[in-house]
Amino acid sequence: MHRGQKGRRLPLKTVYYLSFLFFIVIPILIVLVAALLVLNKQFKNQALTNIRQAQETVIAELKSDIDIMSMRLSHLIYTNNNEILAYAAEVDTADFSRRYEYEQKLQQAGNLALEPVKDIISVGFYMKDGRETYIKNDINRTVDEIKEMDWYQKALEKRNTVCLGSYDTVSSSDLYVGGKKDLLILVFALAPDVTTDRSQKIEMVVFYQSTDAADRIKEYNRNYIGGKNKLGITQIRDSSGELVFSTLEEEEIDFSDRRYTCVKTPLELNDTVWYLESYIETRDLTLEYWNRAVLVLLAAVLVLLFAGYYSRYFLRSIVNPIEEISGGLREVEEGNLDVHVTASGQSEVRNMIHQFNAMVRRLKVLIGEYEEKMRNMEQKPGDYLAALLKKEMEPEEAERRSREFFMEPYVLMVMHITYENPTENEMDAAIELKNSFERNPRYASRCIAYLESPFLFFIFYRVTEEEYESRMIKMLQELQRGASKEFGVKIAVCAGKKAFGSGEFLEREEDVRRKICLRHLLGENAVVDLNKAEEKDEALLELAGEYERLANALYIADEKNMAEEKDKLFAAFTDRPMEEARRRAYAVILAIGNRFDMDNSRFSDVFGQQYNYLDKIGRIEDGRSLKLWLTNYFAWLMDYSASKLNVAETDVVVRAKRYMADHYEDCELSLSKVAEYVGLNEKYFTNRFTKETVTIHSRFYLVFLDLIPAARL
Repeated sequence: MHRGQKGRRLPLKTVYYLSFLFFIVIPILIVLVAALLVLNKQFKNQALTNIRQAQETVIAELKSDIDIMSMRLSHLIYTNNNEILAYAAEVDTADFSRRYEYEQKLQQAGNLALEPVKDIISVGFYMKDGRETYIKNDINRTVDEIKEMDWYQKALEKRNTVCLGSYDTVSSSDLYVGGKKDLLILVFALAPDVTTDRSQKIEMVVFYQSTDAADRIKEYNRNYIGGKNKLGITQIRDSSGELVFSTLEEEEIDFSDRRYTCVKTPLELNDTVWYLESYIETRDLTLEYWNRAVLVLLAAVLVLLFAGYYSRYFLRSIVNPIEEISGGLREVEEGNLDVHVTASGQSEVRNMIHQFNAMVRRLKVLIGEYEEKMRNMEQKPGDYLAALLKKEMEPEEAERRSREFFMEPYVLMVMHITYENPTENEMDAAIELKNSFERNPRYASRCIAYLESPFLFFIFYRVTEEEYESRMIKMLQELQRGASKEFGVKIAVCAGKKAFGSGEFLEREEDVRRKICLRHLLGENAVVDLNKAEEKDEALLELAGEYERLANALYIADEKNMAEEKDKLFAAFTDRPMEEARRRAYAVILAIGNRFDMDNSRFSDVFGQQYNYLDKIGRIEDGRSLKLWLTNYFAWLMDYSASKLNVAETDVVVRAKRYMADHYEDCELSLSKVAEYVGLNEKYFTNRFTKETVTIHSRFYLVFLDLIPAARL
């Protein structure tokens, strides 16, 4: 229920904008963002899948070539009872004619054993004595360079086992005469043992073959660079991270840049593992997605434009006119009956506006008639309020005479006025201030005021709405600002609890009279709301009564009594929680403020302004700091009171003499009673009176007052 009331307090246009935002714009955006995220993920996954499929094609070709060439190498070695190895062993001789003879036999046997495949580059036989011989093409590498290769050393360790190696040609005729650039040459090495090579001359048989996988990789890379595919730059590395095959120069592209995404697929071989790596710019993975996303975004923008057009139409034809009516109702509520709303919007809304204007005109006539009736009455509502507060009439009698007075719920408030620049006729200034309140529409339509004194106004506020507190406080703040700006006065307000009927009036009056003193704890232009913390306020007022003696001592600069009462106060702090110590400090300040009020003195004059003591003392965190603060505070008050008393001493003596002269025949006249009249304790009054008037005549007054009680006895 509370949430519903809060929602109803929102302006209509705000509710419309929020509804449009949360029920149209945000759902569309959520669906749009979700769809774009899903599409982005799908396009990216599809791009990665295409790259992996391309890599699988390359891997399939490599595996096929490796399997076929391994079989060819085995066939070459073992065919015809190792005939080719025997010819190769015979080539290792210093006899030139014998060597030539067996080279021819080796070439014939090799050509018969090898299929006429263009990918086969060469077959090399490397002898233990350092000589080598080749079938087909000679290899442009020295024997020492070849023997240092990893695949060569692995083959020596695993005899009669085919070991795999590779070469990446970096230029034309790099590995053999007639070779092209960027060829991936697969190398198959086998070290025969005595069962295979009975001559024990051959150390290694090496098979060299180019693979079509290199051409496929080159085609992928060339098309990617030309923008014809989205497969990235593909290259091959071994398990140690060394580059096996690449079509790019070593530093042509920095693949460590975060702009690139790497897709890696392993190729497991018999004795090693290679990795196909495809590097693609990350933005290329979703390039097609963004092409589609632009269309989706354009469609979403078009939908939002249509929704915005509808929103504008609905706002112009329905929401704005209704808001105008709502504003007119607020003006009427504030008491302005000259409001007129211009008809606009849909026909139904225009009819509603015409009816509203007619209603306002009729209401204005009725109120005029009512005010005329009130003017013709014997007594006005303000007269009843004055009679009630002056105790000239009981609330029940007022209700009996005027049923309208207590017909609605009400709040009784009291205003305490502080004049920054006192004038000779303060009552005239107060009346002028009261009249200025009438310019506030809410005050004029709901409030009745009574000036009890130039410093104390009573306000009778009629409650006409369910949730009145915030609007009432706003009205009070507007009155405070206007009074400060126009008249230079400060207004403290005590607003009572809502009441109904005559039975609660006296209780509410007593409540606000007692608790207006709580303003001393707050800053300038304080508003004491009795709907809040009622029990704490009562306890604080009761506690303040315990410190009246301390307040009086500070007010009259009675140092001895002040010291005694201060010690009692600090003793009360012992073994008590900090919250209780703060509460007693508040009570002391409240008692001091009340003492100033007794003589119509301004408590704010002590420090030149009114402080918010709830805030100041609330920031003190420990008892020791609070005692130090209060000690300094009391010292300042003592200095202020002492300086004030030095100026007013003569007036005190004059007042005392006049009082004694006027009450000479009073049988109750005594020294203590005179001291009480001038607001001083008996001892202090005696010292001041003697010091101020050191004549025999003045001493006669004091002796006379001392003798009066004894004489009467």
